[in-house]
Amino acid sequence: LQMLEAICKHWEGPISLALYLSDAEAQQFLRYAQGSEVLMSRSNVGYHIVYKEGQFYPVNLLRNVAMGQVNTPYMFLSDIDFLPMYGLYEYL
Repeated sequence: LQMLEAICKHWEGPISLALYLSDAEAQQFLRYAQGSEVLMSRSNVGYHIVYKEGQFYPVNLLRNVAMGQVNTPYMFLSDIDFLPMYGLYEYL
């Protein structure tokens, strides 16, 4: 979750984020997000929760959920472990 704050500091553009969480993890994330000054200061981040089911991690489903909520003509597809350089949004 700390990586999300770092991404929000580096990327000023809109973000569509799909999260794969259990009900308890979703509640924990909500508390974390509401307590984060960085996340609360952003009005252009969409959080989309996909509830855990089964033992497999549905990477393609999560990407499709996040991409399905994009409302810009272009998108920059990334994973949570990628930290873009400062100013990349403006550069692109």
